[in-house]
Amino acid sequence: MKQYKVLLTPRARASINEIVSDLREAVSADYATKVRKEILATIKSLKTFPEAHQSFDELNDGNHEYRRALTLRYKIVFTINEEILEVVVVQVYDQRRGQDWIQENV
Repeated sequence: MKQYKVLLTPRARASINEIVSDLREAVSADYATKVRKEILATIKSLKTFPEAHQSFDELNDGNHEYRRALTLRYKIVFTINEEILEVVVVQVYDQRRGQDWIQENV
């Protein structure tokens, strides 16, 4: 079974931190921690069979093929480089933000 190296861009890390911070303020520290763990567990799972996740056709531009993984109400946007067995998470966001937001923030 192939194992991929999973990397997060600075933007993806900042998005996770922002999500957690917002939840800590709006809901609770416990819930924020739960969401963070779920997001990170989903990201970690990308090291095996990342191609099983849905293509993010709305973002694919010919230069990059994006895919998305869902956890709770958050989308994890990533690319796969088969040549070097690498997954790069480029963005994590609350799916309620909509299509316009993600197209401007990838």
